[in-house]
Amino acid sequence: MVNMYGITETTVHVSHRVLDAAMAADASASVVGQAISGLRVFVLDTRLAPVPVGVAGEMYVAGVQLARGYLGQAGLTSTRFVANPFNAGEVLYRTGDVASWNSAGDLEYLGRADDQVKIRGFRIEIGEIESAVLADVSVAQTAVVVREDSPGDQRLVAYVVPAAGVSVSVDDVRTGVGSLLPEYMVPSAFVVLDAIPLTVNGKLDRRALPVPSLQVAVFRAPTSVVEEVVAQTFADVLGVERVGLDDDFFALGGNSLIATQVTSRLGQALDASVSVRELFEASTVEGLAARLGSHVGGGSRAALTAQVRPAQVPLSFAQQRMWFLNRFDTASAVNNVPVAITLTGKLDVSGLEQAVSDVIGRHEVLRTVYPEVDGVGYQKILSAGDVSIDLGAERVTDDRIQAELYSFFAQGFDVTVEVPLRAKLFQVADDDFVLSFVMHHISTDGFSMGPLTRDVMTAYYARTNGQAPTWTPLPVQYADYSLWQREVLGSEDDPQSVIAQQIAFWSDASAPGTSTVRCGH
Repeated sequence: MVNMYGITETTVHVSHRVLDAAMAADASASVVGQAISGLRVFVLDTRLAPVPVGVAGEMYVAGVQLARGYLGQAGLTSTRFVANPFNAGEVLYRTGDVASWNSAGDLEYLGRADDQVKIRGFRIEIGEIESAVLADVSVAQTAVVVREDSPGDQRLVAYVVPAAGVSVSVDDVRTGVGSLLPEYMVPSAFVVLDAIPLTVNGKLDRRALPVPSLQVAVFRAPTSVVEEVVAQTFADVLGVERVGLDDDFFALGGNSLIATQVTSRLGQALDASVSVRELFEASTVEGLAARLGSHVGGGSRAALTAQVRPAQVPLSFAQQRMWFLNRFDTASAVNNVPVAITLTGKLDVSGLEQAVSDVIGRHEVLRTVYPEVDGVGYQKILSAGDVSIDLGAERVTDDRIQAELYSFFAQGFDVTVEVPLRAKLFQVADDDFVLSFVMHHISTDGFSMGPLTRDVMTAYYARTNGQAPTWTPLPVQYADYSLWQREVLGSEDDPQSVIAQQIAFWSDASAPGTSTVRCGH
């Protein structure tokens, strides 16, 4: 008896495990052995680094028996056939399967990588949700997927097929799922279908799944001050005209990043300490207002406002970590945050350079260096005139643009002497350009690259019309936040300070003999 694992792209075997009579008696189907001749199997993490024995990772396959790609499907080929970091000129095939090596050197198959997703900062097993949906006797089949019909708006959607001779009550199914799973695992929409669409190979046809229609709840107006504040905050942050008591933050398009904005605004408006967890656990206006009612007026946190700047502005605690790591290896690109924007049509390069300079002038953090004084880093904010941007418009061929972008993004920063922003313009054709930015994580995060791009485009529009952008003045800059954070958290030497209490909590929580704390973000 031979237990094998295979994929079509190797036609069709990848690994095998020969079983004798004694082994077959208690063999597990998940142990699929070792690679066959002509192939190699790697179990890698998200950075394509090998994982240790016993640790789960994604399976990649290489070797002469591997296909070279999908005929006529360049896009799909590029997502599945990736460069082999262990052998130049060779490709790895990303199987989408999760496995681990056991102590005997055999592969153990653990399931599909795409069966686990991350929503609102929580890791979710799709199979758990599907099991909860199928617990309703009126449901014969289900498929739960993550949809992103609007950029940044990820939501769980359950497609259900009724059992023979019965109809499905979506409200009853939702209630049943909610009784079995936490709120963040309950799909935001349920769609009843006659049948689950399948591909010719019998797999779920995700493209054929219909977009769920928006279910508008009967509007119930807020009745208390706290409810009005919560509803108005949801409306302002999400850009919704009217929000009622039954409206759900995540169903309206909220996500874990926007949630931090909501909790921050609510904390200021209600003079209360509002955590993101509270919004996750009670995401309707009525539910969240009920939770926050007892918090109102209980906040002691100073408001974030413009601060008096000392001669040396300290780093924020997050910047402190990034600065420390940068001192070890200024050539590393591990903390580079890139973005590339395709521009089509006639381009005013001079106007674009002016627009980038406008944005640098608007945001202090884009023109801040972090020199070292007596072993400690601090923020030194340069004037806008001290930072020059020359986009250049380097001409490249279409088949070279990706390599040029990777090369540009891979250059490290020395944050003690360089501003944390670089910009470069590539010209692929007469009317085809790629504007690229790369920033060091000490001054940005992935979410901030969206506002950066928006501000550059706003300024470019103004410059091409012969005007300077008419910005609304920023009430605070990042340096103000750093000073405010230090004030709010206090000193580690003060046992009554917020930071000292937090350190004490985590020291106790991580002490030997205590249970492990899992973080979902």
